[in-house]
Amino acid sequence: MKPRERVLRALMHEEPDRVPLFELAVSPIVLGKIFNKKPEECLSIFAGWEKEFDLYEKLGLDSSTVYTLMFSPKNSRGLDKDRYVDSWGRIYSANISAGYISHFYLGGYLTTPERYEEFPRLDPLDSWGIEQFKIAVKAAGDRILPVAAVGSIWEVQGEALGWENMFRYIFTNPQFVKRVLADSTKFLIELGKACIDLGAEVLLDWDDYGYTHGPMISPKHFEKFVYPCLKKAADTFHKKGAFLMVHSDGDIRLLMDLIIKAGVDAIQPLEPKAGMDIEEVAEKWGDKICLVGNIDVSHLLPFGTPEEVAREVKRAINAAAPGGGYLLGSGHQINDWCKPENFLAQIKTAKKFGVYPLH
Repeated sequence: MKPRERVLRALMHEEPDRVPLFELAVSPIVLGKIFNKKPEECLSIFAGWEKEFDLYEKLGLDSSTVYTLMFSPKNSRGLDKDRYVDSWGRIYSANISAGYISHFYLGGYLTTPERYEEFPRLDPLDSWGIEQFKIAVKAAGDRILPVAAVGSIWEVQGEALGWENMFRYIFTNPQFVKRVLADSTKFLIELGKACIDLGAEVLLDWDDYGYTHGPMISPKHFEKFVYPCLKKAADTFHKKGAFLMVHSDGDIRLLMDLIIKAGVDAIQPLEPKAGMDIEEVAEKWGDKICLVGNIDVSHLLPFGTPEEVAREVKRAINAAAPGGGYLLGSGHQINDWCKPENFLAQIKTAKKFGVYPLH
């Protein structure tokens, strides 16, 4: 079975030939260690999607995201020699790293409604994102299913305003918050529709709704502010025959029913260290939404052993894979600190014990 059919069957809660393997992204440092290459030779922004997908195919991944679409360099501006504002209005350090290609988030630039109105909005149909996805689709062929990461309804806007401002405005200026989220929803939907027209079958909303101890937004406010946006996106994509996957770290158990009610098809990454236990999640929601991820990247993959990884992979398969509806992968993405041998153990174990019919 080809990766595309394998993933789509799982999303439809049908059993494919084996459990599909999905990663949001794989660190170029980890890829470089596995394939004896320099990190820049393993990353699409330097080497191109063809070479990145070559490595994913060799690993045996079935699906990954095209993660560059919503990060056009347009509208970015320098503040001083150490700081810059990205195209969404978030302030980053140019000198502090949060990973091989990630700068460190410092705070929001669009701290007032006036600043927000003055800041130029990104065009969802800008050639940057469209061309990136065209290239990725061609590079993927039938060897991997590319998931188009087309926007962020909540998280990026919270970072742009500054989280303390976002939560204050929920109480003091709720119409402004609705306007901000409407703008990000429009971007996600318009870029998503364009990607569907280019061949995308799965779209990703790149959001975070939770901390390790619970949601960052109450269910009441989630239903008021975020839920209508999610539902609008899901309804739009479904009408065009595509699936919506949501990425959200943290403990989002209190929000799961609303996420499902909105029509979201898949939820990733089911962060285990935040209390998203795969057995509990599968029992409560596994028949209502496709589950994606759950292999721990905070401790297990960076510091554990291949044997410990194998045990968790088998546990996840046993809990979530029967009947379909599960894509196995990490509990976020394969970061710079994951041991290559542990990532390989994750893949090897999934291929061995994820074959249907499961035993």
